[in-house]
Amino acid sequence: MQVNQDVFALNPDPQVQVDYIGQGKHKVVIADYFYQYPEKVLQLAMGLPYTDRFEIVGNFPGVRASVNVDSAPIIASISQLWGAPLTPFFTPQPVVFQGITNKGFRLNIGQRQPHIDQDVTAMVYINPAESCVGGTGLFRHTPTELERVPITPDQAIRSLADRLELSDEFLESAEGYENFQNSMIFNPLFACREPTYINDGNQFWELLKMIEMRPNRLIIFDGRCFHSQYIQPHQYTEAFRINQILYLSHT
Repeated sequence: MQVNQDVFALNPDPQVQVDYIGQGKHKVVIADYFYQYPEKVLQLAMGLPYTDRFEIVGNFPGVRASVNVDSAPIIASISQLWGAPLTPFFTPQPVVFQGITNKGFRLNIGQRQPHIDQDVTAMVYINPAESCVGGTGLFRHTPTELERVPITPDQAIRSLADRLELSDEFLESAEGYENFQNSMIFNPLFACREPTYINDGNQFWELLKMIEMRPNRLIIFDGRCFHSQYIQPHQYTEAFRINQILYLSHT
């Protein structure tokens, strides 16, 4: 699909706020009025062909679509707002939209608790004001008191493993580290028992902050921090929740 680059023209003067969340003071950047023509971005997003194929969406609880346009100006702007150079995690980096509905969709157990992303996550909420509700929650894992999982084990992870009297083998390979996370942090027993998003948390997950969904709002945060969609069961049963997602890395 041929898309005019002007659709993604950036507002030269967004309203920016920076917050620091949790005991780790994890940075969250919020930029309102990010795009200059948000109605054009919404129109484009609504007209794309979406898919729920696992190789495209993974464990994301919805559908995704992409369009091949030059995302470099968007990433450059996000880098400036974040205060450090960022590069695409995937190459090439198309513009990716994703949609969520509660109508006829049943969450699996992995979708009923927080998750982590590759490095830095940037997301633009695309919905118009009349269908903007909920947002994105950031969480602390109360059994371990962790607020994020580093890409490779750090001293906090190694100290936790020592307290749990786990073998060093868990942290000496990528597979072992993933098994450690799945058993000690993302254990299915910690998920929300009802078939809903974790939202306000439970005895295993403490909600640190809910970032409110607003039209044309960009949020940037450390994707290694535990996070999840904040969506109540009665929301998005008619209109889709639509956002643009970018997975980025520190250079």
